[in-house]
Amino acid sequence: MRIFFSALFFKVIAIVCLIDNIIILSARLVFSSLLKEVMMNIRYPYRAGTFYESASNPCRLEADRLLDSVDLPQDLPSKLYGGLVPHAGWMYSGHIAATTIAALAQSEDKIESIVLLGADHVGQARQAEVFDSGTWRTPLGDVLVDSEIASALIETSELFSANPGAHEREHSLEVQIPLLQAVLPNVRIVPIAVPPTDRATDIGRHIGHTLMERFPNVPVIGSTDLTHHGGHFPTPGGHGEVGVQWSRDNDKRMLDLIEAMNGESIVAEANLRANACGAGPIAATVSACRVLGGAKGLILEYSNSYDVIHRMYPDDPDDTTVGYASVVFA
Repeated sequence: MRIFFSALFFKVIAIVCLIDNIIILSARLVFSSLLKEVMMNIRYPYRAGTFYESASNPCRLEADRLLDSVDLPQDLPSKLYGGLVPHAGWMYSGHIAATTIAALAQSEDKIESIVLLGADHVGQARQAEVFDSGTWRTPLGDVLVDSEIASALIETSELFSANPGAHEREHSLEVQIPLLQAVLPNVRIVPIAVPPTDRATDIGRHIGHTLMERFPNVPVIGSTDLTHHGGHFPTPGGHGEVGVQWSRDNDKRMLDLIEAMNGESIVAEANLRANACGAGPIAATVSACRVLGGAKGLILEYSNSYDVIHRMYPDDPDDTTVGYASVVFA
């Protein structure tokens, strides 16, 4: 009997020790995971649930629906160097943004990384502010930052600085990431906030030269909306349909410069006529794509928030008009 209880005692001790080791190992794994997350730059979603779906399945379904809605022109050039996307909520401009992304995804080059140039709505960008390493988290998972390209830009120009914090509450790039994930699931990104200053063209040219010399086949995408008019925005063009048409004409002035790839005039035009909230990203994207070989901008789609809302609600009295364009550079 003593032998039996003695054996039982040692078995119990062995089981307790095993459980103890399992608990310790699990705690170490959890701690290791938490430490890794703390040490890594992770940009968490800021506008999920307002500008686009916050849950994984609905976000995936909506991203796929937007991409499926794209109808690209048959004569679209096979070689594209980059493009422009709007950054409103998906219900307003998601289709337009998806058009640019779908066009670049079907370009002849295999895309492994993309440089993303964002606007600065929160006043954090003093120069080209680079999210230089880590990941961007979305409802569809994490997207790795291409730290090699980021480092190359920062180390070779004083125009660039590592500043992940500048992106924390800025939505202009965030709303593009799930669309990119849906069509290019393994893509890496280089997010850069670009201020609307005269240095934006220099920023773009440096990006273009760095990519051309060291990282071929990496496109550049800039994020901007166009004229903001009516509603709670200023109304220099009047109200109702008159104001909406004024807004379209104001957008055309900016789009003419974009088509001509006249990056040097973008910021001054936006300052004069307030027809782009992302003048910095536009100027930098145009300049980068020119260096890479682009010769013309192609407007694939144009719309505005007034047209989008009034297609759904024809009697809505709100005359808020924000312009959106899908552009690629060939």
